Amino acid sequence: MSPPSTSSGLVEHRIELGIVELGLARPEVRNALNEVTAIALCERLQALAQDPTVRCVILYGLGQAFCAGADLGEFDTGNQRLASERLATLFEPALNAMVAMDKPVIAAVSGAAAGIGVSYVLASDLVVMGKSAYLKLAFINIGLIPDGGACWHLAHRLGHARAFELTAMATPIDAAQCLSLGLANRVVNDGEELAEARQLAQELASRSPTALAATKHALREASQLTLQETMRLEGQLQDHCKSAPDFQERVQAFRQRR
Repeated sequence: MSPPSTSSGLVEHRIELGIVELGLARPEVRNALNEVTAIALCERLQALAQDPTVRCVILYGLGQAFCAGADLGEFDTGNQRLASERLATLFEPALNAMVAMDKPVIAAVSGAAAGIGVSYVLASDLVVMGKSAYLKLAFINIGLIPDGGACWHLAHRLGHARAFELTAMATPIDAAQCLSLGLANRVVNDGEELAEARQLAQELASRSPTALAATKHALREASQLTLQETMRLEGQLQDHCKSAPDFQERVQAFRQRR
């Protein structure tokens, strides 16, 4: 599948070491996701997940925001599709692809990530935020609830009381708070989000792709497994890692301090 055109609301750049930058390109509406862009994003994430030459994906937004959520303008055009149907077709496949792909996804967040945009941040493996960036789950303000897996991510990471407060009160979560809560990995000066994400991606791309994929898989599964089940999975994945072509070379390099 060919890279998207700007008419899809996406831009894509492939840089060194198999790193792909995927940008939401609707800055005039703060990168709100309409159906065209949501479907294009889904298709690209699924394609990149299957591309063996891709080592890391960076997701970001052009302009002053990461993503303002779903484009509410589509609700004004008489769209009567069930919310569950829209989620299942437009957003959930993309979010599942981010979680399941065997390569890391980094979210570079500038400005606001709101609504379903927060779900793309939470589904990422690493998050870089500008100092002025923030997450906002304002669903309650229009009589809805967080979706796209946001409830699961927040409850697992923060516990019920904190997650309920942030969602029921629609409290913006600024970058510093995201860092302290474990929702972000780095906070940088505004405008430096993508550069920091590239540096992280380059570091990840230098690692064993087999071990990196296994690490992501083990950690994603661990939240749903018992300790004993996790240890069994770790053993299975360790066997898989040791069978990788570059394992012996990396062991030798480690011993020789290369």
